[in-house]
Amino acid sequence: MSNILQAGGTYFSYPTPKGKLTPAPKGYKPFYISHYGRHGSRYMTSDTPYKYAIATLDSAEKYNFLTPLGKDVLSRLQIASKDAYKRAGDLSKLGARQHQGIARRMYQNFPEVFANSTKVDARASVVMRCAISMSNFCQQLRALNPKLQISMDASQHDMYYIANRVDDNNLNKANDKAIKEKMEAFKEKVYQPARLMSSLFSNKDFVEKNVKQIQLMDNLYNIAEDMQCLPELKLSFFDLFTKEELFSIWQYDNVDWCYWVGLFSTSTPFYKAHYNLLKNILDTADEVIKSGNTAATLRFGHDSIVVPLSYLLHLKGCDDITDDFDSLYKHWSSFKVTPMAANIQIIFYRKPNSKDILVKFLKNENETSVPIKTDCAPYYHWKDVEAYYRAELQK
Repeated sequence: MSNILQAGGTYFSYPTPKGKLTPAPKGYKPFYISHYGRHGSRYMTSDTPYKYAIATLDSAEKYNFLTPLGKDVLSRLQIASKDAYKRAGDLSKLGARQHQGIARRMYQNFPEVFANSTKVDARASVVMRCAISMSNFCQQLRALNPKLQISMDASQHDMYYIANRVDDNNLNKANDKAIKEKMEAFKEKVYQPARLMSSLFSNKDFVEKNVKQIQLMDNLYNIAEDMQCLPELKLSFFDLFTKEELFSIWQYDNVDWCYWVGLFSTSTPFYKAHYNLLKNILDTADEVIKSGNTAATLRFGHDSIVVPLSYLLHLKGCDDITDDFDSLYKHWSSFKVTPMAANIQIIFYRKPNSKDILVKFLKNENETSVPIKTDCAPYYHWKDVEAYYRAELQK
């Protein structure tokens, strides 16, 4: 409630990292960064919410069934829809700035990695917003050090690990029937559209006969939350909702994310489709360590990959899942795991005359922990980390 923008879940704008980073143990210097980042803030991936909301309000307006607020909302929707025309899923200006900022802080936090002519290997999902996020990130690095050897690529060749897609139709599998019914019941419980409808429409019969109330409420929620991705528009739809309504709708969205990725004990475990990414992280790190070079591996993809990767890495706050929908938010929150431009950074350290490699995990640029024993937290010995995740791959 203190920051209701968080009710946007995966629409939540990238939060400024907090606190200072813990200095490395004496003698250790960073030499390699392994990264996975979500694209930055974007337009909605479909114009369907605009189309349905505008069509519904417009049909009511023809009969003079809109309240003054309803008429004002229709006007605002038309402005926002015009701006979003043919921009479904496009990176916004804010999204570009977010990646420039993350790159700048990465360079400032770990200057040893980006000294001289370090090789930076950047790969992105073939989806345009990811490639443009990568470009903004790498251009910022190049501006800070023109000597960096930066390569960028966005190809189907790498999609098997960058963004291994799971067919959404598979979510209709018979063994998910029970949990899908449970989710529908939860949705009916948390979506209470009556107050919102009465604030927009002056004729109750029109609403009952012509308006898909939960769908309209959900469409307006998504539009309202996406406005934080587009600050230049200076539009807001938050006046349509109470804070309690935004929280309740987000609760369902939060549940839906865990179901979609397959984190519930009774849902199909689709997160396993992303073991390829975990293996790529381990194998690439081993190659860099063996070479003795300084390097950075940057990967740019989607929230649908950040969520399972965070779960597979067992980052703190990213794998504590309960099947109790009402209390899930106390354990797992989408806006903490994958806001816009969410990223995971694994920083590798070494010291002269030692084979011991240390690593530190950053979630959205803040130090975090994993369930691996260590004598130098928040740092971990790579031999222990790799053994833990290699065992994970065998599951």
